[in-house]
Amino acid sequence: MGNTGYKSFASLELYFTDDNSSAGVTKPNVVTDPDYIAPVLDTATCAPSTRYYSVERNLSAVKNNCGNGYSGSKVVLTSYPNQFFSTTSVADANAQADAWLAANVQTYANNAGVCEITQTPPHGGGGGNGCFVEGTLITLPDGSSKAIEELQLDQLLLSSEIETLIDTNNANELYKWSSDYLSESRITSPITKISQKVAYKTMIINQGLLEATPTHLQLIQRDGFWRFIPLGDILVGDNLYTINNEIILVTSVTINLEERKIYPLTLNPFHTYFANGILTHNYKEAQSPNP
Repeated sequence: MGNTGYKSFASLELYFTDDNSSAGVTKPNVVTDPDYIAPVLDTATCAPSTRYYSVERNLSAVKNNCGNGYSGSKVVLTSYPNQFFSTTSVADANAQADAWLAANVQTYANNAGVCEITQTPPHGGGGGNGCFVEGTLITLPDGSSKAIEELQLDQLLLSSEIETLIDTNNANELYKWSSDYLSESRITSPITKISQKVAYKTMIINQGLLEATPTHLQLIQRDGFWRFIPLGDILVGDNLYTINNEIILVTSVTINLEERKIYPLTLNPFHTYFANGILTHNYKEAQSPNP
């Protein structure tokens, strides 16, 4: 380890104070003993060895203990300047820092990192835009509602302007948005396109609260963050936002493979609306001709 410049004492010997003669008694110099003598600095007879200190070093790792549907964030562990020393060289001190980083970075990443939803844009078995099933009640500006199959082109719907969202009907852009809070104000927006199609797979949320194609883009809260995900990716434990500014828990998610009539609709310039009292979104039509 090299000399530190301090002289320590392994044992103590008892002396008489009147004539300074030895009593012939010795004992270990123990820290807990009342007579303990601490090391003393003596650079003359115990010259300290030269010390070389490590510089700042960094190593990153990705959190790897997230569940299915999540990806871990990248975390950087830092070895700070002078954290390690060597009596040989700076390179040796830095090597100690690197070894420490390698041994600890993954544990640190798993503890300090966050899990994020793995987002993939909807594809295949496309869903159109706003593909709710027949009978879904859509809220009008006066607070009344109308079944989705009864809506007409240019009809105004109650819409919502979300404070932190630059609203768009491009799903790829919407996937980039998330927020740890939801502040919104009510507005209106007209239907610019509506049609009827047939779907052979729909997702049913909370035993019929919502039913739409798996690629329908839905606002949810997960792990404290609001974002838009395909309805097919919703999990029990996610939250939905209601027309009464309430947050409700998703308690069930089931798949329906029976033939259902669906009604893709597009709003412009705002793209949010309320389906069965739940805030949702339309988005750019999928490229696939079949929902």
